[in-house]
Amino acid sequence: WGIGVRRAALRHRSRPGRPAPRRRRAHCRDESIRLSANPLEVVHRHAADVAILKIAPLGGVRRALDMADRLGLPAVVSSALDTSIGIMAGAALAFSLPALSHACGLGTVRLLTRDVADPSVVPRGGILRVDVGAPVSERLLNEVKAGPDLTRRWQTRLLHLAAALHARRQRELRDPSRAVAGLPL
Repeated sequence: WGIGVRRAALRHRSRPGRPAPRRRRAHCRDESIRLSANPLEVVHRHAADVAILKIAPLGGVRRALDMADRLGLPAVVSSALDTSIGIMAGAALAFSLPALSHACGLGTVRLLTRDVADPSVVPRGGILRVDVGAPVSERLLNEVKAGPDLTRRWQTRLLHLAAALHARRQRELRDPSRAVAGLPL
């Protein structure tokens, strides 16, 4: 299997009495969707033609699928500077979308100095092969392992995030309308 990577442009609809331009660029939104207090506002304001979905920032494949469904826009999947593991999750999301007519941005493993999979999952000739998986290399994983100081800092940060998520869940249980785009945690 493979996901084709290609550029796409949307045809501009002509108006009576006016010639239609040959092509226009699609207005794609990612951060304005995921960082918004109300991501559906992008749809209501007609500010996007295509939603760009990034799995990690949206909270996983299921939440990204839920967001795509609620937005009701054509969607593409892009990585957030992921290792091959994240790229495989992105491929799973792309295959799960009801339609995929635009190029996905799942080639960012090449931007990393190291990956944790051997071989890395990278597009070749415009195709991202996902039939072989992303076998995690114990050796590569140990090479990128954080030291004790960095590990402690991240553990502290994760504890703070867990507390913030717990508080958010409690607010959403009391008032479901406060969930971001109606998607409770």
